[in-house]
Amino acid sequence: MVSIAVSEFILVIAALVIGLVIFGLTEAVIVPQYGFTLAEQQARTLATTTFISISPPAIGASGYSYVIYPYIPGFEGNVSIFIFEVPTSLLSSVAVLTPQSSSPTFTASYPNGTSLSKITIGPVYDTNGHELATSLTAYTVPANMPLVITGTLPKNYALMIWVIYNSGNYYFRIAYAYTTG
Repeated sequence: MVSIAVSEFILVIAALVIGLVIFGLTEAVIVPQYGFTLAEQQARTLATTTFISISPPAIGASGYSYVIYPYIPGFEGNVSIFIFEVPTSLLSSVAVLTPQSSSPTFTASYPNGTSLSKITIGPVYDTNGHELATSLTAYTVPANMPLVITGTLPKNYALMIWVIYNSGNYYFRIAYAYTTG
């Protein structure tokens, strides 16, 4: 009688351990992957409707000024804007260009002159799940709101603008644009 009770107890413990291992595996691997995939799908959907408008440059005392307008129809959340410079010789591979620095060289403000605060985000992925940058310092702004960026653009360089969407603490570049002027 005692040996049957011990055998059953061992079987119950074994089943419990196997259940905990499967639960731990699910929590550690499957749930995060599902969360990333869901965020990636949301970013991909937004990317199909996102548009970036860039004004011609205005030349002032502190360099060039551009009005940037990230437009996402029907979207009312915030996006992050990252601005960096790239050599014009590399523009043929604009979709895969990544920044050489994690901090923007241009400053950003609202059209009324109110400065935008910087935040650190990352890692940043494209909408196919490829990592583009481990960490960036970007400006967070409401979508569908213009902003003014100011700085100096070296000769033979283009200004690259990324629109980055945050979903479930995953960051995705949903649009990019550049200007050489």
